[in-house]
Amino acid sequence: MAFAFFITALAALPALAEFAAPQECEEGVCHISHLQLQVSGIPNATNWAALGGVCLAELPEEYQTQPVSDVLQKQEWKEKDGWCVFGAFDPWISGCAACRKLRDMHPYFEVYQKETANPIFKNATPKTLRFPDGSLLTLRDYDTPFMDVYCYMKGYYDMDRKKLVNDFEYVEKISEAQCASAEWQNSDLSLRGLHDLYLQETEILALLMAEKGISDVNQSLVDTIDQHFVVKCLLGRGQGAFCDAPGCAWRGCVTRVSRFDGTKDTTEAIVNYTWLNECPKL
Repeated sequence: MAFAFFITALAALPALAEFAAPQECEEGVCHISHLQLQVSGIPNATNWAALGGVCLAELPEEYQTQPVSDVLQKQEWKEKDGWCVFGAFDPWISGCAACRKLRDMHPYFEVYQKETANPIFKNATPKTLRFPDGSLLTLRDYDTPFMDVYCYMKGYYDMDRKKLVNDFEYVEKISEAQCASAEWQNSDLSLRGLHDLYLQETEILALLMAEKGISDVNQSLVDTIDQHFVVKCLLGRGQGAFCDAPGCAWRGCVTRVSRFDGTKDTTEAIVNYTWLNECPKL
């Protein structure tokens, strides 16, 4: 399952079916990606619908290709939460809708905890990425590095983790402030379009992760992250981080050190993972 994040990919789209097959396990550790969990769904998915997370039991096919803003401007949806409107696509969307309605992220957080296995080996080789602004991010998740990049770029790794999980009003304010600085009202992105952008950038990111040394992240990845967030703002009608921020808080934390990157001194953020007991308990 995703941090409704985190819209990392469209689980409901047929093009992603190939990712649903389980991966092999190594030394007793099974690598289960967020993308796989999105496809496989959540055990208590029916509960999300019962809690108000699904506005339509079955969505028209064209909702995947129409701009999200156009769908949400339809007369029947103008007053509805966008997460609920698109809830039938997958449980991670309806789950976010239900928890927004409850004003409590704990159910989503608890399901996320149960559904996520340990996909990262403690001794995995650290990989450092350099962003266009010169900042460095070092991670060890070779399965879904997009997740770490997203959490880092949106600043969730630097926020109060306990408050992100336990304080709904805190997340609400963060969501409103971040969307206020994004031009989400004018976006013409569809969920299909976002899905295509995501696949393009994850392929590029996979190549970077395979390189030795520090690899430079292109501006296109930064732009895709921004587009990804814009769609969240659309779905939340100006509030975009309700499930992303708590999901990032559960996923990990960062430590910061000074480092010479070969040309100058800079700050490096090193991701620590909850799966490996490297972060304070929430």
